[in-house]
Amino acid sequence: MGRKRKGDGYNEGKFKEVEYFLKGLRAPLFKLVNFKSKDKFNCPICKYHGPFMDKKNRYDAKCPKCGELERARIAMLVLNEIYDEQKSSQTDVLHISPENFLRKIFKKKYKSYISSDLYRKDVDHQFDIEEIPYPDNSFDLVFASHVLEYVKNDIQALSEIKRVLRPGGLAFLPVPMLHDKTIDFNERPPNQRIIRETGIDYFDRYRDVFTEVEVYDPSSFDEAFNLTIDMEDQSNSEKSIYQLPNFLPVCKA
Repeated sequence: MGRKRKGDGYNEGKFKEVEYFLKGLRAPLFKLVNFKSKDKFNCPICKYHGPFMDKKNRYDAKCPKCGELERARIAMLVLNEIYDEQKSSQTDVLHISPENFLRKIFKKKYKSYISSDLYRKDVDHQFDIEEIPYPDNSFDLVFASHVLEYVKNDIQALSEIKRVLRPGGLAFLPVPMLHDKTIDFNERPPNQRIIRETGIDYFDRYRDVFTEVEVYDPSSFDEAFNLTIDMEDQSNSEKSIYQLPNFLPVCKA
């Protein structure tokens, strides 16, 4: 993924537990202040029911209790659909750039769990995803959300993910949908951490590596979970609403 540069603002995982604890305290107050709201949703992660919070120009994006966004909610729903109690108890997990809510669930319900990141210090192991330091066929599930847009040699990273998966194992590899076609940069643009702006065609790279790729989207689930990414266009005086895709590709080794 390249060397860390001073001032890049990479998350080292400091104070994460305190941050999530404080976020959990705001839900009752937010619910009280917005008790007249007609828009009420369900969070599959923390089981909160009520109005959601806006995130900048994204409407009803964030659960006020757990603080998770649309991509986390769809990930939770897909995991629940694929992994029942028995299957999860037999599943060894590698979690790259770990989300706090998933870390807790994986540790509690799954057979074994390893968290990892290139820079963060609140993980089990630090390593570059282009060189995963585990033997072939080590895991049943690799979860890496919004990671590959930062990786210089993403094809090598995909090959490494498949290598460490057991036959039939799954990789959850969502990336932000910014364009129809992916834009790759030779070097990281100034003041940016990403090295590519991923688009809908990016999943074709997965299909070149994995035996099967199934893409989940909000239409797969109840609207009460509010999985759509609804954005307000603030580029001109006539404000309008548009949607960004919220896709979750599940790749089979």
